[in-house]
Amino acid sequence: MKNFLIAGALLLTLAFAPGAANSEVKIQWFGQSCFLISSPGGLKILTDPFNPELGYPMPELAPDAVLISHEHFDHNYIQMAKGNPRIFHGLDKTGGWSKVDATVKDVRIYSVNAYHFDNPKDAQRGKNAIFVMEMPAMRLAHLGDVGRALTEDQIKQIGKIDVLFIPVGGTYTVDAKAADAIIGRLNPRIIFPMHYKTAAISLPLAPVDEFLNGKKNVKKIAGNIYAISKLPQDQEIIVMDYK
Repeated sequence: MKNFLIAGALLLTLAFAPGAANSEVKIQWFGQSCFLISSPGGLKILTDPFNPELGYPMPELAPDAVLISHEHFDHNYIQMAKGNPRIFHGLDKTGGWSKVDATVKDVRIYSVNAYHFDNPKDAQRGKNAIFVMEMPAMRLAHLGDVGRALTEDQIKQIGKIDVLFIPVGGTYTVDAKAADAIIGRLNPRIIFPMHYKTAAISLPLAPVDEFLNGKKNVKKIAGNIYAISKLPQDQEIIVMDYK
């Protein structure tokens, strides 16, 4: 995936409250569904770390917490996380949901039960967990490998979302059309598409352009570190390069 034309890495700074002492949130993308999210209080959360066999470069990271939406090789490689982070598995060892609700530093992290599949013939893909991250001035949701439309109960559990990380590549997850339907229900201010085809991987996924087709307010960023001074009035889609 070639670098986009906007030069330089961009810090994603989310300033939500006038005069707030520290309201910076930094978001980095490393490919697939793997992000490093740094809270205003400095908590570093790694989501869905991938096995190096996937094809993306392997970063060197020392997060405080790791969120694993489900136990597939491109989402559960905890060896990516150095040090002694807290590990939160959305599923237990039997493949059932493992309820997560914990507060780490300035962030409440909780899970919402979801499915990795839509068509019953694909049930072997198992279950999936959505993770919601409540920070002092914003709420983020990482949908993992969600594979079907959200129910009213799931929408209620997720609640109001400012920033949404959503798969768009289809095959193993929702595709562009189904992702649009979920976005319409959650109505986030900022959207990070994930889990789509790039030059780094061979998985049969659709490229992000299928999701972006016809959409306005798309920001393509060179580099994998992001930036906003405040939540936009109109919904924005942020597409970044990976490192």
